[in-house]
Amino acid sequence: MNDRVIWFCCFALLFIGMIVGININTDSMTLDALYKVFGIIAGIGTLLTAVIASAALHTWMHQFSHAERFKAFKKLEGIGFDCIGAIEKYWGVYKDEHFPATTPCHYNDHNLARRESLDIFWESKERYRIDVDFVQSLLLAEEIKDFEYTYSNFDTKVHEIISDITNAYELKGDERHNALCRVERNILNLKLDFKKNLRKFRGR
Repeated sequence: MNDRVIWFCCFALLFIGMIVGININTDSMTLDALYKVFGIIAGIGTLLTAVIASAALHTWMHQFSHAERFKAFKKLEGIGFDCIGAIEKYWGVYKDEHFPATTPCHYNDHNLARRESLDIFWESKERYRIDVDFVQSLLLAEEIKDFEYTYSNFDTKVHEIISDITNAYELKGDERHNALCRVERNILNLKLDFKKNLRKFRGR
């Protein structure tokens, strides 16, 4: 709104008040009644202001809490997928090493490449251990029981897959093929379930 309009309204109200004040006898019952009416209006206005302020504060706190929770879960999801990505790289090194062809290998040193992928795996898992503790502190008591990817559960799932990869390449023929199909299935299920469970709590 234009400043001139605001000033005009203020002076208009002032002049109206002065005119009304001059024309009303200060000892009259009319003036006393007006005082009471405006007192009631002022009280109602104060009460409404307090209610609106309280509602605004509640809304702001809810929005802030939701934003922090979203960021925490999004970060944890990224860390989890870093860890799963390291598992896929670890598997990729084995695939490259045992690929049944005469084409050159992608990795010059498979043992070194496996160690590097395991370093990423352990580093990501440690970051997950730290961040999941903070994420769980943001959950309500009734939500805790539905949160599947605590550190111990996540740790168990990823280590099982790592072990299955290593063990699969100690097998031969159909046994290896079946074991590797199981690995692929477990990785896919982990990725889908992990994303679904975390996004259930963070929102989209």
